[in-house]
Amino acid sequence: MGKKKKLYTRFFMSLTLISVGCILVLAVVIFYLYRNISIDNVNKANQNVLLNTETVYMNYKEIVQNYTMDFYANPNINALMMNGDTSWSDQLYSALSQIRGALVVNQYLENAYIFGTNEPVAMFENLPLSPESKLELFQRIRTSRIVESPFLWKATLNNGTPVTLLTVFYNDRAFASSEYYGAVALTVNLGKLQNNLFTQKEGEVTRYAVLDGNADVLMHSALSGRPLKADMLKQVVASTSEKGSFVYRGTGEAQLITYIYSAKDKLWFISETSYKDSIRDISNARNLMISLCLALMLAAAVSANLISRRIYKPIGRLFGNIVHLSGNEEALKTGGDFDAASLELEQIGVKLVQLKKESDDSALMRWLLSPREASDNGDTPVMSIGDPGGAYCVCVLAIVEPGPAVDALESGGEIIEVIRTAFSGLAAVQAFRPHEGTAVLVLSELHSGSFGDYALYRGKWEEIAASLPEISVRCAIGISGFSNDMGLLRSKYNEATEGLQYIKFHERQSIIFADDTIHLNSSPLPDSALEPVLLAVRQSDQAAHIPQAVERLLAVACSYRAESANIALSRLAFELSRTAELSADTRHSGFLDDYQRIRHIQSYDKLRSWIEECCYTALERIASMSAVQTRNIATEAISYIREHYTDPGLSLNALAEKLSLSPAYLSRLIAEEVDSSFPDFINQLRLERAQSLLVTDLEMDIRQIAEKVGYNSSTYFTTQFKKRYGVTPSKWRMNHILQSK
Repeated sequence: MGKKKKLYTRFFMSLTLISVGCILVLAVVIFYLYRNISIDNVNKANQNVLLNTETVYMNYKEIVQNYTMDFYANPNINALMMNGDTSWSDQLYSALSQIRGALVVNQYLENAYIFGTNEPVAMFENLPLSPESKLELFQRIRTSRIVESPFLWKATLNNGTPVTLLTVFYNDRAFASSEYYGAVALTVNLGKLQNNLFTQKEGEVTRYAVLDGNADVLMHSALSGRPLKADMLKQVVASTSEKGSFVYRGTGEAQLITYIYSAKDKLWFISETSYKDSIRDISNARNLMISLCLALMLAAAVSANLISRRIYKPIGRLFGNIVHLSGNEEALKTGGDFDAASLELEQIGVKLVQLKKESDDSALMRWLLSPREASDNGDTPVMSIGDPGGAYCVCVLAIVEPGPAVDALESGGEIIEVIRTAFSGLAAVQAFRPHEGTAVLVLSELHSGSFGDYALYRGKWEEIAASLPEISVRCAIGISGFSNDMGLLRSKYNEATEGLQYIKFHERQSIIFADDTIHLNSSPLPDSALEPVLLAVRQSDQAAHIPQAVERLLAVACSYRAESANIALSRLAFELSRTAELSADTRHSGFLDDYQRIRHIQSYDKLRSWIEECCYTALERIASMSAVQTRNIATEAISYIREHYTDPGLSLNALAEKLSLSPAYLSRLIAEEVDSSFPDFINQLRLERAQSLLVTDLEMDIRQIAEKVGYNSSTYFTTQFKKRYGVTPSKWRMNHILQSK
């Protein structure tokens, strides 16, 4: 015993040391060599998102600035600022309507103020400020230059709640010495602007935020109920670089923080990503890792070979004994293959199961033949019948579901007693239990004619079927026809066994008479009976009708012979398994597996449930394949539009024809992908390109820019540009030039 334990310890320790060494080497290499690479990749991706967020923020800010410029230049609003006359007039109504329309269209705009030379003249307030805050705002705008717009300030609402607002204004004070003639100001609700600024998809773990110089969070993406740490925010604003990253290790999980600083707006744009997620990308180290793993595997193989020479021989002899036990002398000549030994053990187990079944079946056959042959086995009872010249029938009982508090053996015995009681005084009931949950009964007349007429005989079985629910047992019973010839016992047994195949096609029937199956349709079940089920699966709008289609199919199947119905249902399962597959070349063994499974099902509920499960599985595969194809088509269409949007001839019909789709379907795919219609998406791309050309190529006139981005008409281009940005292309260019100077 001591020697065996020593060998086991040496073998165990050797393999353990090799495994631990491999794991440690791989962990050290991956962590120290590729950690920085992974973090840099995550930082670059996060910085790109932050730069894009900054650009979007500046665009929103410029849109609000354009509104203030337009309002200030409006003659009606300007006159209102100068004279302060708020009496009712068409000019006043026009001015106020224009301002109110801007607040309605842009939901992140909360308040609008028209300031005269000495006091506020008119105001629209969705978020009313306190009188002190309004006075503070008026004094600040009165003394501010136009270049100081916009600015962040802390105000107080009428109800006393503090709030941080972004205020954009316009006046004529270009210099500190300039005179003040009035101003227009708009306040932006940062809480509402953040909904437009951040679009975070479900399941995304990276969080984004915008900070001011005091480390206060002005806007943020969804924070999932966990606020950003104050210490981390202070560490960001204390940085002297305009962009960078660091790992913040607070009280909880470590986070990778990436930030950029906007000097113009004096704001910090930051992102927070789980540190664990930031170092998961090591795909660039794949080749080196493979080489290292191969080297370690070679070292492990050499070490295992050296160890096996000394301590593996006893185990090899054990494996050899297993092979000798199975009778396969050639499987393991060396006696050292784990897989071969395991396979031999499985074969031994299979042989034992087969031997048990053969023993049970042999006992059953000996029992059936016992009236004609003497039994050599004392464990097998000799059958005794009532009247040797009387009629008999064979009944095969299978327990589908035993009672909740008893096993199959007890349930079978209880049913047998019910049958004995029902036929008491009429027939001798001889029972044999070849398998657990199965019983074979022979009912023979006590004297010739004691069964009575056939109607009385059937009535007894109907009484038995009615009493089965009372004992909470679900079973299937197949009953053969009558015979007087004891030499036909085996034939009648096969007849009763085949009758069990019909139980699963009947919803509320647990007993099948072989006499009732003789006149069933023996022709193949037609394909037309399967079509409603296949149609309900292949057409998504018919999916709700799958249960009804399966129910109707089984109602048709019960009028055919069991073999025909089994084959038809196997073909249905085979077709469902091929549904939505990339290739229709499915192995034929799938049909055979389905056929065997259907033959072994013994209840209606299980058969119906299995067919419905096959239908819903196929339905899910169809939906998955359809979603993948839809995503591929939408991606291809969007990519083509981005490459060819400058082509004046680009149209929905032309693109639909190129992709072999209907225009309506293509339009819906594009709308779902970009949340915009086809014309709006084209205009967006063209106008964004035109916006860039207006400020980068000052030598090009408006007509040339319109042609370059894909418009045939400069007038239409100007109309679309003003509709999107609120100003004409010429004024956009002029505003940019003035702001640059």
